[in-house]
Amino acid sequence: MAKKKINIILILVVLGLWGTAGYRALYRQFADSEVSNTIQDQKYNVSIKQINKDTFELEKINRDPFLNKEFQKTAIVAVSKKAISYNSVKKAIVQPVQKKQTNISWPALQYYGYLKSKDKELVLLKIDSKLYKLKLNEPQNGLTIKKKYKDSIEVSFNSETKMILLNN
Repeated sequence: MAKKKINIILILVVLGLWGTAGYRALYRQFADSEVSNTIQDQKYNVSIKQINKDTFELEKINRDPFLNKEFQKTAIVAVSKKAISYNSVKKAIVQPVQKKQTNISWPALQYYGYLKSKDKELVLLKIDSKLYKLKLNEPQNGLTIKKKYKDSIEVSFNSETKMILLNN
């Protein structure tokens, strides 16, 4: 019984709100146009007022607003510096000793990706037109695969390292 009364009251409130919204919408449609004309006439009588800037000078604050203490006034003393001449010391530049370039002929390498299984990952590498499945840090013909990436591998050969990109 109580729910029925609440539902009736809520329905009446909703109908009242929709009724006022509908009345306002219809009243605007069929209202006289005289009111809107007076509003348009007022728009043309607008005068622009220019506001002049008011300038003033700020005073220096002598107290700390947070600690509520006075600042100490300190006198600025001009300190004269002696003219010091600096003699630049030239440092001896030591040329680094260049290592002898040994002409190591790398074999023809092509990287074709890697195979991944549950317990091991194998890299597909073509060395001198022969395809090998190699594990990381496993030597093959003097070549050792140090690191594996998605698009490249790092290969060492006779203490030199080289990055080999993926062949598509």
